[in-house]
Amino acid sequence: MLGLPFVGVPVVRIAHRNGIGAGLGAAALAAVLFAGAAWLSAGAGDLMSPFATMALAGVLPAFFSGLVRGGAEPSREYLALAVSGCVVLAALLLAPTSSASSPAAEVEKAFDESIPGVLASYSKANVDAETVARVKATLEGFRDFAKRYWLGIVGAFWVLGSAATYYTGAAVARPAPSAERTRFEGFVLPALVAPGFVAAGAVWAVAGGVLRQAAGDVLIPLAALYFVAGLSIICHFARKWFRVRILRAGLYALVAYPPMNVGVALLGLFDWYANFRRRGEETRRQT
Repeated sequence: MLGLPFVGVPVVRIAHRNGIGAGLGAAALAAVLFAGAAWLSAGAGDLMSPFATMALAGVLPAFFSGLVRGGAEPSREYLALAVSGCVVLAALLLAPTSSASSPAAEVEKAFDESIPGVLASYSKANVDAETVARVKATLEGFRDFAKRYWLGIVGAFWVLGSAATYYTGAAVARPAPSAERTRFEGFVLPALVAPGFVAAGAVWAVAGGVLRQAAGDVLIPLAALYFVAGLSIICHFARKWFRVRILRAGLYALVAYPPMNVGVALLGLFDWYANFRRRGEETRRQT
């Protein structure tokens, strides 16, 4: 799953260099080969799942990257990629299936199977009972949250993974002109996204039941989207201030961990008002 975002990088590269048709063709071919490999390793079974996974990971990034090659604005096309992917995933995951268990039940089962092993490792390390109880309560809280908002968490993973596909593919496609314009440090979210984020947060805070769950499922991917926007601002200044790549990589790893990631998301949220890149350049010229 961690490698899935990078599966679509070659087709994004093809879309930037050879056009949208070539990119979509390569993505379709990759999806067929991926499903074939799944069939060879696991038997006939359900081939639609690996095919749909690969198609989603390759076709959508190739399509929107191809639009950038045609002259579209890169930041808006990434936003369209993130939103459309979340919509498609929601439609696929919420569609009726013949499976006996729901995704929420699968999430709960996965946590219930892993929690005892984690607690056993703490016990073997002679950790005091109070700490073990605290860890257990924390893990159970994560389980309940993931069970309730599993769809929003999947959407957040798509937002983060599609960013890796979209911008890494553009990086390896340079010097193609559209790839030169598609730079992560230049990603800017339009201001119209902020009211949607605020509205989803307000509904989640005051509503209950299904409405609260739906608001949370929207709020979580939007928070991930603002994290990407905030990280792009940090990347913009890091490229100017840190010439050594390993220092930039360490900085990116640092800001990805809580509670720093919350600050990064807030940075992205308030950029529509503060325009941090412009303010930073003005401060730099003054000094």
